Amino acid sequence: MRLFAAPTTEEWLFIVVVFFLVGMMVAAAEMIRRLLNGGSEVTRKFVHIVAGVLMMCSPFVFNSGIPVLTITGIMVIGTFLSVKLDFLKSLHGIDRSSYGTTYHPLSFFLLVLLFWDVSPVILTISISILAIPDALAAMVGQRVKVPHFIDLDLERKTVEGTMTMFVSSFLCIYGLFGYFNIQTAAPVFIVVLVISMFVTGWELISFKGSDNLTVPLSAAFLLYYFLYPTHAHPSEQMILAIVLGVSIGLFSYYFNFLSLSGSVATFLLATIVYGIGGWMWTMPILTFFIASSLLSKYGKAKKEKLELIFDKSSKRDSGQVTANGGLAGIIIILWYSFPERNDFYVMYLASIAAVTADTWGTEIGTLLKGRPRSIITLRSVDVGTSGGVSLAGFIGGALGAGLIVLSAAIFEPSFLSWSISGKLIISGVIGSIVDSLLGATIQAQYSTEEGKVTERTVVHEVPTTLVRGFRWMNNDLVNVCCGLSGALVAYFLL
Repeated sequence: MRLFAAPTTEEWLFIVVVFFLVGMMVAAAEMIRRLLNGGSEVTRKFVHIVAGVLMMCSPFVFNSGIPVLTITGIMVIGTFLSVKLDFLKSLHGIDRSSYGTTYHPLSFFLLVLLFWDVSPVILTISISILAIPDALAAMVGQRVKVPHFIDLDLERKTVEGTMTMFVSSFLCIYGLFGYFNIQTAAPVFIVVLVISMFVTGWELISFKGSDNLTVPLSAAFLLYYFLYPTHAHPSEQMILAIVLGVSIGLFSYYFNFLSLSGSVATFLLATIVYGIGGWMWTMPILTFFIASSLLSKYGKAKKEKLELIFDKSSKRDSGQVTANGGLAGIIIILWYSFPERNDFYVMYLASIAAVTADTWGTEIGTLLKGRPRSIITLRSVDVGTSGGVSLAGFIGGALGAGLIVLSAAIFEPSFLSWSISGKLIISGVIGSIVDSLLGATIQAQYSTEEGKVTERTVVHEVPTTLVRGFRWMNNDLVNVCCGLSGALVAYFLL
């Protein structure tokens, strides 16, 4: 293996020279920033591009990966400390708190570990997208005179910057495909188009510099998928996945099931799930999405008075999509990496059953008459109170988990016996119970000026006061714990 081969003296000497030059470049950028009285964006992007180009070339300059991992590891630590201790602002900027400069070398570090031996070309192309298109998108988005902003939840992006990302990604990848004479089972034009759409989607919903991690890793995933297709994962399936993901995203946004960021996140999640697993893996999560969205819309007028209680509305954003489906996406990627493990599918179903049970329990519990009780004290609480449970909500949650199992049984009836199905429903219900326990104990709860308890940090543009729990434990994180609990329970039960 080249990755951990013993480095030569020349390689160590060369890496020292590179490290010195990078240090000089950073020092020059910092000097320029101070001369420009704080203007750091141009110099920061210059460092970003030059460092990216050096990373691109490294697999063809070094035989051993050890010197590359060493200098990259030093850069990860150094950039992290520069942000934490607030120095070298030419690297990380001064207008926002961001670990983007740490994610940059970290993504390269991971790509070296994964692809240095398997396919250096994948490493090079993935980093090239980060080095050039991603940097161009940021510069165009910030320097255009009359920008057209995209309404996202976490960070403002521009139409101009997003289009620059897509077009430049396409040209960059297509050019490198030609340079390396890469051939794929599907037409190269279509493959490059799919990868460009996928990485642009990740860049669009990433925030605080996390695109420096999501863009190259997502590009590497699709590149590996297309360059090393298998009978179980043909190229045509991923192309169809992109079409399906776009269709679901547009449909959801049009009918107000999702916000724009939620639609983009759903497009990415649907692409991953169907592209890897086909209908067998897609149907359960699609069932959750459609059924839960319709249930959230039903009786909306009855639930309007509870809007100030819940942190999020029925129109789900990217945070909610990630909280409810992100774990499922991670599990299916793990199965793609270790296809011989059947337990991944069980854990996948259980995670979806858990978030479905939680969603259905909340929706049905708030719709039907009756006063819930605290899962901790068993005392009567107001409808919508975190940690409140009711018999109707409990039954509704169990029905929701059962629906997920039924949707899976359509494609895999032999695998889901009565015993396994029952354990999956139990896992889903237990996951929803964990959600309620966290909601009643450590989930952040706030109080408005009128004394009403809410999950929101701001109500009517007025900050609320924390009265219980931890600020970092919001509703999205509780939902993540719900899905994770369901998956773990299923793993131990089965």
